[in-house]
Amino acid sequence: MAEVIAFPREDRRHTILIVDDAPAIRGFLCDHLNESGFYCLAVASGEEAVRLFEQGTAIDLVFSDVQMAGALDGFGLARWVSENRAGMPVLLASGDLGKAKARPELWGAEIMPKPYDLDSVVRRIHAAIQGTVRRSA
Repeated sequence: MAEVIAFPREDRRHTILIVDDAPAIRGFLCDHLNESGFYCLAVASGEEAVRLFEQGTAIDLVFSDVQMAGALDGFGLARWVSENRAGMPVLLASGDLGKAKARPELWGAEIMPKPYDLDSVVRRIHAAIQGTVRRSA
């Protein structure tokens, strides 16, 4: 009989930062992500997200709406992350996928169409984090 060898398992929960100016969306996403094994933080603007990073908050992935109130929309946040936290995955959600894909400066962010299924968000987050783990290993 073959011996079963367990692969090393990461015991910490990945921290996902949700950035969306709609409180209901932030709430639903965070609830679902927490139930799916992640640790979720949520803010209402790109500026608040940058403040969290500048305070040293540990974040593994950013999931942001593209269109938000304030000076820093999702594209601007993706650019900031690219310039200040190189290699960190960013997923952007947009209801206008044509406009989003036409925008050349995505700074490495992936685009997800709205409305989105919560389970597909979880799958995309897992894939993005696994891609980061593989690239850094």
